[in-house]
Amino acid sequence: MANPGFNMSLRRGLTPGLASGRGLTHEVPMREPMNFGIQYLGDGYSTEAKLMGRQAAGKALLKGITDTWPEGPIFGFGQGTASRAMLTQVRGNGYQGKISWWEQGGGRPSVFPTAIYHPGPLHESLAHARNKANPRAYSLFGVTHTLSSTGVMDALAAHCGAPFQPWDALICTSLAGHRVVETLIAERRAWLKEHFGATRFAQIQLPVIPLGVDVPAQARSGEDIAEARARFEISSHETVFFFAGRLSFHAKANPAPIYVAMERAAQASGRALVCLEAGQYFNPDMAVHFQRAQQTLAPSVRFIHVDGSDSAAYRQAWCAADVFTSISDNIQETFGLTPVEAMAAGLPVLVSDWDGYKDTVRDGVDGYRIPVVGLVPGGADDLAERHALGVDTYDRYIGQVSMATSVDVGQLAQRIQALAEDPALRIRLGESGQARARAEYDWPVVLRRYQALVHELDRLRVAAPPQPAQPWLLRPDPTHLFSHFPTHLMGGEWRVRAEPGRETALAELLGLFMVNYVLDPERLPADLITDLHRLAMMGPKTVGQLLEASGGGGRAKVRALMWLAKSGLVELSPPR
Repeated sequence: MANPGFNMSLRRGLTPGLASGRGLTHEVPMREPMNFGIQYLGDGYSTEAKLMGRQAAGKALLKGITDTWPEGPIFGFGQGTASRAMLTQVRGNGYQGKISWWEQGGGRPSVFPTAIYHPGPLHESLAHARNKANPRAYSLFGVTHTLSSTGVMDALAAHCGAPFQPWDALICTSLAGHRVVETLIAERRAWLKEHFGATRFAQIQLPVIPLGVDVPAQARSGEDIAEARARFEISSHETVFFFAGRLSFHAKANPAPIYVAMERAAQASGRALVCLEAGQYFNPDMAVHFQRAQQTLAPSVRFIHVDGSDSAAYRQAWCAADVFTSISDNIQETFGLTPVEAMAAGLPVLVSDWDGYKDTVRDGVDGYRIPVVGLVPGGADDLAERHALGVDTYDRYIGQVSMATSVDVGQLAQRIQALAEDPALRIRLGESGQARARAEYDWPVVLRRYQALVHELDRLRVAAPPQPAQPWLLRPDPTHLFSHFPTHLMGGEWRVRAEPGRETALAELLGLFMVNYVLDPERLPADLITDLHRLAMMGPKTVGQLLEASGGGGRAKVRALMWLAKSGLVELSPPR
């Protein structure tokens, strides 16, 4: 079986074997255990606080993981309450298996996989934390979402100087996104080479692997369709063109072209067309703007709005559709999940020839891609500068670029008319797209590709020569960087003296938040403070002798001794 992770999808930025698919010796069966852990960040896997593409994709990934490995174990990495939040979410998905958890900042469990997934572009702090101990200990891999924000662009440019390794990776979800990433990194490298003579740069892998969808969950029965169309009072002679997503003309897809095209198609064919939009408006004013545009641009079209926050109504909107549309024209889009969901539902798709849609929708096979015309390079550098300087907001910036991007309205109208007039065409395109979704985008298929990537990263990591631990230069030990601040530095020959019978005073201090806020089971345990105080009250000692009497030294014990001195329970004095 050809390795599904690297068929047509990996491009430059990889080792020769990885780019071509050569050297991939691992067959990855459906039931192979999960071979990577996920860094759980609530904002990366939940849509409760924010309904955006990145959050929806992360939520779908976690559901895909629990469905693919329903008996587990699955692996999580994070800090604080993240473990509890992840457990709650996966239990909500119906998962009853085991979660193996690695607390960030603590030691790596022996059973944990050798790769960690981050739900976005990799942050260099992850590499620094790993490299402080062992750069070859494990791999890191992330994924692209929006690539147009200044924060993401800065993070990608920083990859040139960040301490990533060849066994780390950034998954690009589309060929269009891959090109953006390559361009940003290449231009940053060229600048560093010209201005600083730099010749050595971090080189991570840049595979192209799409986002996945839950194909079975998108299925629509005849009963579902009939019930949904009855709910929205859609008659048999009406053809429903459906859009799902954020209802934001400046930040998602400006609907003006499709309104104009639907009006033209309705006038030319005499058919009853319905535009069904399911999503959320950012504010009441946005809803008013949409409604005015609908009345002005498409008076012959019937419009239905479904609140995207109502899950039952949102599901029925999908079931009521005849054709899915997404005429995206926004640089904030990089993959486009909803057209793939529509293909999984058996709907023909009508999309712009834009970003990731170029990869997922085969023109004339699964639906149609409508040509888009953009400005030649140099046509909007003033807009980028105004945003970079804070003159224009990000929303205004991407909205201005969107309005300087043109969709072929004439061809769009022709395709709408053809799809409205030919039910057999709709069925053929929908069946083709559904088969493609099952074969290429179902989560178990996509997760096999993740597994294949991890196998290859493991091969690169194991084959690399040993590397020494690397200091995190800009996050140094404060006792090193600020060592000249105090009057003295305590050493092992310093004397320690404690007045006997002060157990009650210690108990009182341990009850005060002013000094107990730093207590921690690993870094400063209360019982460690109590033990050192007890030993100190047994008679004068040096610091070295006290630590030896307690079983040996360690950072936590030294800090516990300083806590006692700060609280006045022991006295420290330099050697005579």
